[in-house]
Amino acid sequence: MHQVQQKISAFTYPAAGWFGLVMIFGLPWSHAFFYIGFVGLLGCALASTAYYRTFFLACRQNTGLLALLLFAYIALGLLYTSAPLDMAMFDVKKYRKLLIIPVFMMVYRDVKWAKRLMIAYGFGVLSLMLPTLLDGTGLMRLTSLDLSQFRDGSYSETSLVYWRNHIVHGFHVSIFFVVCVLSAIRYPRTKWLCTAMATICIIDIVTLIHGRTALIAVIAISLLIVLNYISHVHLRVMVALAILMSSVALYELSGRIQERIDSIAREARAYAENSNTNTSGGNRLHYWSMSFNMFLDAPLTGNGPGKFRKNLEKPENPLHKELHRHAHNEYLTLLSQHGIIGLIIFFCLVQQIYQSAGRHRDIWLKGIVRIGLIIFLVNAVTDSSLHNESEGWTFVLLACLANMRERDTEPG
Repeated sequence: MHQVQQKISAFTYPAAGWFGLVMIFGLPWSHAFFYIGFVGLLGCALASTAYYRTFFLACRQNTGLLALLLFAYIALGLLYTSAPLDMAMFDVKKYRKLLIIPVFMMVYRDVKWAKRLMIAYGFGVLSLMLPTLLDGTGLMRLTSLDLSQFRDGSYSETSLVYWRNHIVHGFHVSIFFVVCVLSAIRYPRTKWLCTAMATICIIDIVTLIHGRTALIAVIAISLLIVLNYISHVHLRVMVALAILMSSVALYELSGRIQERIDSIAREARAYAENSNTNTSGGNRLHYWSMSFNMFLDAPLTGNGPGKFRKNLEKPENPLHKELHRHAHNEYLTLLSQHGIIGLIIFFCLVQQIYQSAGRHRDIWLKGIVRIGLIIFLVNAVTDSSLHNESEGWTFVLLACLANMRERDTEPG
């Protein structure tokens, strides 16, 4: 029986890794590829019985343990929430991805998978960007290609974003920008290719999409890369100043950039003075105010899953007809529904992933995880990033990359 398990696992265990690559390719842009890969990975992982010990070891590692603890605590909220069961279960299910972190750690133990995962993710982000680039350069009209049914029109009818919304699009392109820059530093043979792709990412974020968080994040992470990866002090200062001066010049010379930045203060002022919730910023400020008041009602344990939606759907709520199901801020989502305890467990998990990445000798992999995690945390200010699917699964990927080992061993 043991030999049969070994033979089956010898086939299904590597297959799980390859299905995972399909899943990661689909993560930024395609639900179909994502779920085909996910089902294949999960099925092959379950069939790899000879590697169950590896899975349980992953569950006992700090990252796996904290991921399971966070999900268990969120699910515990079902016992005390006053929200209807369907609303509560919806929120709990959104965090099921935390249970897959140990599975990823089991399948992708060896650091050799890191490059393959990043290549799959890179092709996925390029697929996400392609319609935007074609539309923005006029090539879509020139070739009579019609992808309008896949376009996101939540910000304007002239939106150039496809497959996902502006926030998710900007999030993935920002992380891909980091991958390209660090790859150009780490691998001289692909320096020019990676530099060209990083430039395309900048063009995409700065000129083609409306996302404001991505615009701010890409400037911040550019400075972070300069400060951490340029050793010569004078050169570091010069490049940092060049980035800052270029940012100021873009703001002064581009009406489009000015509009994106100035709209933040304008929408905040409109909400503060007139309670205007008919803008992206007004929506968020209203949701944040709701969530903070909920937090004050139950600061330690939170109100339980589903309570935000229950409060949102009250007839007296000005946004009760909106389809939004979260607070558009992961920190307030956790605080309002799962209290200080839930937020502390989340930050412990983030800190553990960041610390685990520090054990990698390869600055490329270490940088991708750590800077990617910073992008996730910045994005979580304006979106419920772990609650959401696309950003949340990227968090799972970063946790996996952080815990890869230099050498793989056979299951014992």
